[in-house]
Amino acid sequence: MSVALTWEGPIGPGHFPDDPLIFENLCEAGVYLRVKTYAGGRLIAYAGQSVSLLARFDQHLSAMMALSAPLRDETGAIVFTGDAVARMAAYGNLGAIAPVAAADTGRVRFWYALCDSYFHIEHLNLVEGLLQRRITERLSDIENAVAAPGVMPDDVPDQWDNDFSGVDAASRQVLETLLGDNPMTLP
Repeated sequence: MSVALTWEGPIGPGHFPDDPLIFENLCEAGVYLRVKTYAGGRLIAYAGQSVSLLARFDQHLSAMMALSAPLRDETGAIVFTGDAVARMAAYGNLGAIAPVAAADTGRVRFWYALCDSYFHIEHLNLVEGLLQRRITERLSDIENAVAAPGVMPDDVPDQWDNDFSGVDAASRQVLETLLGDNPMTLP
């Protein structure tokens, strides 16, 4: 059985929807890609899943602005680790680190695929793992390549297609760079 992940987006700082229906849909479950673009077109990705995408997107952005997540410079090099020692040092020089946090947070774009009649909440961990594996095969810059699917649910589809028809051409190019255009299959 094949299931399609229907990708939407991007959203992020300066690109959050004002349409109430889209905003409401973001409170649903699904998988997502958090992508930051740096000098020379370098992409750094993170694949995740959540029962409320909007809440999870907020966590990502808030952590960056609160200095509790790694921050990168314009080339994509980590310049701030986000650990407690780094935060304590940064509090003494907020004028220097605040622009870095704002710039890196501003690079974030989220693309997402909502759960539907065939892609169930029970599949979230599995699909997150498939996305992580696919990105790792295609790109060395993934920030969470260590997570793996938990317990395999019953009646798991053996093929996961990525449907990019709902995104613009620039988004399609980013998604194809990360995920390719061939189906994802179970290992």
